[in-house]
Amino acid sequence: MARRRNRAERKPRHVNIVVIVLVLVILAAMGWRLNGLRAQLETARFERDRYQAQVDAMEQKNASLSADIEEGVTEEKIEEIARNDLGMVLPGEYVFYNTGNTSG
Repeated sequence: MARRRNRAERKPRHVNIVVIVLVLVILAAMGWRLNGLRAQLETARFERDRYQAQVDAMEQKNASLSADIEEGVTEEKIEEIARNDLGMVLPGEYVFYNTGNTSG
């Protein structure tokens, strides 16, 4: 009689299979979501590094400008700005422009 009760109390086999399949589906969904989060993390790290490089470049430029301000206006600084930013050429100097195709 005890044997019959054990058999009657057991859950049907298909319920165990449904539970296993459900657990596998949940694990697969969690893995898929974690993979998406990993990709977002890599993108965020890349952007952070890019922005950090921009910040470093701007800090270097600010330091250079601060040094120029402290140095004050000099003839050399005026000439450098005129040559580099405004294209000044002194009398007797020659300017050469490369008009050839330099790509590949």
